[in-house]
Amino acid sequence: MFKAAVLDSHHVMPKAMPQVVSSASLIQGDGGVGSIKQFKFTEIVPLSHVNQRIDVLDEENLEYKYAVTEGSYLGNKVMSALYHIKIEQSPGGCICRASAEYESPEGTELTEDEINIGRDGLLGTLKAVEAYLLANPGAYA
Repeated sequence: MFKAAVLDSHHVMPKAMPQVVSSASLIQGDGGVGSIKQFKFTEIVPLSHVNQRIDVLDEENLEYKYAVTEGSYLGNKVMSALYHIKIEQSPGGCICRASAEYESPEGTELTEDEINIGRDGLLGTLKAVEAYLLANPGAYA
């Protein structure tokens, strides 16, 4: 799950979510800390793309942190968006824990609906990768 959802996400997302992600690529770096991945969306998403900068990549502890540097709610409502994914091994599978931290300009807040859209998008992405892996068991052994 970590390899597919994190390390190789720019290759897996268009396969796992073709109705949402039209293409994805590594646009800066080698995939390690400081690298930037870009995800372009289909017309069903109200954004054209999102750029993610890798801030923490700990393969041994299955932990990943990234910042959205372009796209998403960045602009008037959000100054920064940070995400944390931690995958823990569990009997018969794994547990994925995810969190998001948003910083808004003073006097501005995200609505509950906007927060839920971000949360649901992150959880939906992880579930789509899981479904892809279950449908393609040899893809990431």
